[in-house]
Amino acid sequence: MRVLFVHQNFPGQFGRLAMALAREGHEVAALGMVKSCSLPGVAYHPYAAVAGPEDAPYKNRYSPVIPRLRRAYGVAHKAMHLAEKGFRPDVVVVNTGWGENLFLKDIWPEARHVAYFEYYYAAKGQDLDFDPEFSTHDPETIWKLRIKNAMQLGALDAADLAVAPTRYQRDTFPEYLRDRVAVIHDGIDAQRLKPNPEMTIHLGDKGLTLDRTLPVVTYVTRNIEPMRGAHVVLRSLPDLLDIDPRLQMVIIGGTGTSYSGQAPGGKGWLDVFRSSIERPVDWSRVHFVGNLPYDQFVKVLQVSSAHLYLTYPFVLSWSLIESMALGCRIVASATPPVEEVIRDGVTGRLFPFFDRQALVGRVRDALVEKDRSAAMAEEARRFALAHYDFETVCLPQWREFLGIK
Repeated sequence: MRVLFVHQNFPGQFGRLAMALAREGHEVAALGMVKSCSLPGVAYHPYAAVAGPEDAPYKNRYSPVIPRLRRAYGVAHKAMHLAEKGFRPDVVVVNTGWGENLFLKDIWPEARHVAYFEYYYAAKGQDLDFDPEFSTHDPETIWKLRIKNAMQLGALDAADLAVAPTRYQRDTFPEYLRDRVAVIHDGIDAQRLKPNPEMTIHLGDKGLTLDRTLPVVTYVTRNIEPMRGAHVVLRSLPDLLDIDPRLQMVIIGGTGTSYSGQAPGGKGWLDVFRSSIERPVDWSRVHFVGNLPYDQFVKVLQVSSAHLYLTYPFVLSWSLIESMALGCRIVASATPPVEEVIRDGVTGRLFPFFDRQALVGRVRDALVEKDRSAAMAEEARRFALAHYDFETVCLPQWREFLGIK
């Protein structure tokens, strides 16, 4: 079969699936806005955003619409070019978050078009109003969410099939649409991600050595910002470090922004949060290591004694499921996306997102109750293997869903 993946930041969620189908002998191609992408067996075609006829009158007044329309026009022009050269996909899979699938069914009407949905926004009850410190009631912010959702509904209308990676993410859609959206996770390499409790690791470029003789508490986020609870973690540092004078805190994450917008006053979120810590911190035991190469990220989690994961009600990170596969002792926020995979006292320890004392208490329990922590970590790994392993669970689900033999 001919399978086309479309994602403005390809490979995004589609990397493993695209390579797996290529290995099986299918003809796999991809469209994206990155200039180049080298995946074995995948023919990659970059496209550029293009202004359409609706663009000029509105300029930037409707900022969520215009960039998405430009991407939709850009990918459609590239698709027409490929069609003129004889490329006819059997299946087209598109991450809909950037508007790219709006016109593709008109170009390849015979193909099966699949919309991959990450999230449906809401003014209340999800991420926007979750955190009193950073929530907004600005009408134009809410209107932008409405516009984003309108584009999502257009994407659903242009698709034959729809899919979301978790039940929570599917259930952000209006109830009357949920039956149209399947739930299939992207999958992680859970079989390869194994615990290694005997390890000592050296991050030479960071000047950091970690081993299992010390209590190591880890926290991972793409970027240090409110959406993933970085402010809660950083403000908890004095009490976390008080748990044990040997405790080392390792924070993996960049200093840009992914989901939370810009920090106030032209500062970075890390600076804002550090300035709000109420007591002195022994910074010699806190290690900001930035965004690590994947193999180093894995090694850090393999020496973790307690691993923190926090999120607003929003898209669930791969890193949580990867930490489960690695056998981490997980301490996580009791928010709906997390509760889909972490059962309190079974696969990890949960705490109310804003309750820093509870966070510290759960970490202390994870470090002190070693046998119970080990049992929960083992169950977390079993759960990750049973539900999220790409090769044995998710790939067969994707094959059946896409109708690929």
